[in-house]
Amino acid sequence: MKTDDLINALARGAGPAERPRWGMNLAITLVVGLIVACALVAIGLGVRPDIGTARMPVMMKAMFSALAAAVILPIAVQLMKPGRPLGWRLGAVGLFVSVCVIATVTALMGEMPEQRWQAWMGGEGRAPWCVVLIPILAVPAAALLTWFMRAFAPTRITLTGAAIGALSGGVSAVAYAMYCPTDSVAFVTTWYTLAIAVCAALGALIGSKFLRW
Repeated sequence: MKTDDLINALARGAGPAERPRWGMNLAITLVVGLIVACALVAIGLGVRPDIGTARMPVMMKAMFSALAAAVILPIAVQLMKPGRPLGWRLGAVGLFVSVCVIATVTALMGEMPEQRWQAWMGGEGRAPWCVVLIPILAVPAAALLTWFMRAFAPTRITLTGAAIGALSGGVSAVAYAMYCPTDSVAFVTTWYTLAIAVCAALGALIGSKFLRW
């Protein structure tokens, strides 16, 4: 059989190319990571007892966390395509952080001077444990996202690790909102953002080792 005949025969037997379903798979990965984080919160930390009357603050914290994840998501998607510039996506992260800083300062200026420290730290005698707990809750989502991203053989592995960490942090912060007893705007915009930044740093340091081929 001639080469041209073989090519024609193979072409006739080939069906339409299957469209990649990475978008659906990524969504499923994020949802599973969120469900696991919610289960960990419910089992390990417990849901705040006044969640019935505090639904609005809880929803606001969850929406803030989801927004943080949504800002990171385009970066993670772009890093799945080797050589593509990040462009405006990095600018969106800078804008988000800037808005958080402005919101924090504005909220603290609206408090009485003697109340500002408590509003920022979450209350008298409290510490922002979310900076520790959110990264812990992010581990399952980070593991799932690392497994998902490896299939795309990313070339900028440190940035990819950071994006995975930050995205996982945003997802886990949504779950953490069910437990978090502090509703202060300054607390959330400061310490939730810092917790997600910690996740990004850990992702860059640790996650990149698992992304390396």
